[in-house]
Amino acid sequence: MKDSQRIFRPAVWLVLSIISLTSMEFYTARIWSAGQPAHFSDLYAPWWGAHALFVQGRNPYAPAVAHEIQSVIYGAPLVSAYREDPSQVAGGFAYPLYAAFLLWPTVHMPFSTVQILFFFASILLTMGSLVMWLRALHFRGPPTEMLTLALFTLGSFPVLQGIQLQNLSLIAAGCLALSVVLLTSGHLFLAGLFLAICSFKPQFTILLVPWLGFWTVHDWRRRQSLAWSFFASMSLLIGLSEWLRPGWIGDFLRVVQVYRQYTFGRSLLDVWFTPRVGPFAAAILLLALLTRCWQYLRHPVDSPGFFLAISLTLAATLTVIPTLAPHVQLLLLPGFLCIYRYRGVISSSTPLARIAILAVWLVLAWEWVAATGLALAAVLFSPRALLAWWLVPLYTSPLLPLTVVFALSCLVRIRTWTTSDPLHLLSR
Repeated sequence: MKDSQRIFRPAVWLVLSIISLTSMEFYTARIWSAGQPAHFSDLYAPWWGAHALFVQGRNPYAPAVAHEIQSVIYGAPLVSAYREDPSQVAGGFAYPLYAAFLLWPTVHMPFSTVQILFFFASILLTMGSLVMWLRALHFRGPPTEMLTLALFTLGSFPVLQGIQLQNLSLIAAGCLALSVVLLTSGHLFLAGLFLAICSFKPQFTILLVPWLGFWTVHDWRRRQSLAWSFFASMSLLIGLSEWLRPGWIGDFLRVVQVYRQYTFGRSLLDVWFTPRVGPFAAAILLLALLTRCWQYLRHPVDSPGFFLAISLTLAATLTVIPTLAPHVQLLLLPGFLCIYRYRGVISSSTPLARIAILAVWLVLAWEWVAATGLALAAVLFSPRALLAWWLVPLYTSPLLPLTVVFALSCLVRIRTWTTSDPLHLLSR
């Protein structure tokens, strides 16, 4: 009986992952993105900004460049109501200038070719990120289990939204995963290099860099190469950018300021506790996070506690950065993998911890359940008739980072992780 369950259960989960991927792809392509302009792409703004910088020698932050981007994405430039109207640069180049270096090899290509390259690169990077997070976690499962995890990852809404929008979050998440796996492998110098590279999405590293700074200082003699590599790489990126476009930092900060206005830049804590109380809630959360993870400063990079601290830091990042876009939830992937790996430890502990892990799986599963329901409904109704229900799969999206933070915090409290913890006993 046990042997049959051992074969049957992985097969069921594999089938469910295939159904989830298919349903979510239908929802993302036919329902969620139904109202978008035909040429809408998050990739066009950084690509055209890089083209303007390297080919035309222009300032990518200039309103004229933003108007050119708007003409392609929206069909016409947005009309400014007054001189300082944020719509002047809406949808324009809103990255640190060194983000253009990533797209430099493509500036002479047709954008249609760049889109095709990005499509395949984003899928490869997403699957590569999963492999790298699993390696950093020291987790290896049967091929069926690994395939199921890959299909669920690729079939999640954050990944499919990132692919649909052609958003550079997929690239930043891949660089971040590479940085962490290099770190856990003891290659601190290379880890610092890629950590600097992925800062072209500054919000992805806003908490991780300070945490790794504390970790480095705690054992400076052995860990200082991470700091020197990161600072040298950042100095090189910023210095080259300043040489290409003097004063770009001021332009970037002005664009970021108006970016928050035209994108409704609010954090999850701002939404849950109002913009006035949200910053105080964020301060309390970060203080609690630092207190909980302080014990891991002495842990080496290949310890379970170190990966747990990284996962909790990235999950907490999503609660404080000023964006509600689901594609940034790619940062939750190491947290999900950590909870999945140590689910047996959590389930056999306190009732609160069991509630936490149940909440994570229920909130996570909702998007696939709702997307599958809409896909089945499309058999009887046209996709156009289902557009009124487009928001249903996203109902739990604002809850997901909070539940992951809660579950990982419970995992921290269950035991004091040590470097001698036998990983094969903790995995079930």
